[in-house]
Amino acid sequence: MARKFDKIISMYKVIIVDDESVVRERLYNQLLYFSDDFEIVGQFENGYDALLSGTPLMPDLLITDIKMPYIDGIELIKRMKQELPLLQTIIISGFDSFDYAKQAISLGVIGYISKPITIDELSETIKKAKIALEKRNTVDENLEDLKKRADSGLKLMQNNDLSKLITLKDIPENFKEKLKTDEINLDYEYTILGAVDFDDEVTQISFNEMELVNFYLEKYFEEEFKDTNLDYIIFDNGEEFGLFMFSNEPIHKENLQEILVRILAKIKLGCHTSMSIGLSEFKHKDENKSYRELYRHALRTLEYRTVIGPNIVIFFDDINKNKTTTGKVDENEFKNITYEVLYGELDVAKERIEKLLKTITTENFKETYLFILNNLLDSLLKACVNLQALFLRYMTYEELSLKFHSIKVNEQLFDFINGLVDEIDRINKESRQSGVESSFRQILTFIDNNYAKSDLSLEDVASELNYSVSYISAILKKNNTSFTKYLTDVRMEQAKVLLRNPDNKLLTIATKVGYDDPYYFSHCFKKNTGISPAEYRKK
Repeated sequence: MARKFDKIISMYKVIIVDDESVVRERLYNQLLYFSDDFEIVGQFENGYDALLSGTPLMPDLLITDIKMPYIDGIELIKRMKQELPLLQTIIISGFDSFDYAKQAISLGVIGYISKPITIDELSETIKKAKIALEKRNTVDENLEDLKKRADSGLKLMQNNDLSKLITLKDIPENFKEKLKTDEINLDYEYTILGAVDFDDEVTQISFNEMELVNFYLEKYFEEEFKDTNLDYIIFDNGEEFGLFMFSNEPIHKENLQEILVRILAKIKLGCHTSMSIGLSEFKHKDENKSYRELYRHALRTLEYRTVIGPNIVIFFDDINKNKTTTGKVDENEFKNITYEVLYGELDVAKERIEKLLKTITTENFKETYLFILNNLLDSLLKACVNLQALFLRYMTYEELSLKFHSIKVNEQLFDFINGLVDEIDRINKESRQSGVESSFRQILTFIDNNYAKSDLSLEDVASELNYSVSYISAILKKNNTSFTKYLTDVRMEQAKVLLRNPDNKLLTIATKVGYDDPYYFSHCFKKNTGISPAEYRKK
């Protein structure tokens, strides 16, 4: 019998949401029977309050009514799961509706309880919730099946094949045949590559943790992808895990993001390890893009963790806006130097450059010295994500080239190149920071300009700006806010302006700031400011 690790959470946190105080009280009393396993950390009378104040409580279980003022139960579940992807949910309702039940199933709801609630029905559903939470929060040590698959000869060959594949610009015919022999099918309409990486330095992660993550990544990918139209291959690429995802149908960015966010949440909860996933752009089979290029884009995307924060899923398309390509050189030589400078491994890059300079100043290289020097300069420029900034504030390309060729002493050339490497690293870091700040301003500006739309959603912002929901949520979280909070703040500030004019009726003000229901507006205003709109107007 398989042993289990100790439970990560000794008691599961519950919030109750229902607009009827009698129902909330009854539920509260009934849940006391399960107080050994569940702790009620919050009760709310509507979906808006639960979303704004309940989400920060980090509940494990949400028990909610469907028909409620302001935000209904279905919408509440959708929006809370954007922040809490592993949240378990139970729906209670006085309505026997197939449509509600269908939506509940699509959201992974554990139980659908009809009012009036009986202790027997609640008990049965709570048991299901406990089983689901225990499964989520424990890690089975009996990994024999996973180990057998991971250690199989076929899996090892596939791992080697894929690690090689992401280094090739062109795939030789004999290697294509080897991929087929090793059961690797790349013949799909759409492909996207990912890099799954530890947020901590690999040296800080024990072998047992690495092994555990290796096995459980396979397990969680299998769980999450089994009912989708996506195929995937995940492989160990040394310091990170590589990921191929395929489909013969268009891949929906938000659906993929939801799946991957859940996988990261499971890894963090089950393996005590924080990881992030960087994703390339989508590739259609007719596009002339190599897997090497896609994988490099996935790795480059991961660099934005230093700006946005860890434990995220981020797409190359999210961070590749407004990038300049002025003067970029697409050459393969000195790729190690380019890679190391681009990804901040400056000490390694400088050591490699120093060895290179010592080598090319020998007699054997006197005919090719200038040619190799040009390649070195081009490889460094290729590592800079914003050449325009480098040329404007440091040196133009002509000045850099002249400097490279005019220095006669090797030590002086090495010092100059070290300075160039440091400047490129500064620009790369600033560009990532400014790119995220630019995205943040775009998001706020869009909300500022569209707050009056009563149905404005996070998905609308993502669709309009062509960002993923996870990217927007991560940026807002980094700036200590959320979509709901910022939208409410903007609406309330505008409402205050309108309230100062006594000719503006409350109904008109509510409509102008995005509320079809004046009672919803009044509730939000009082929760935001501490007083009602009428009291504010009097002041």
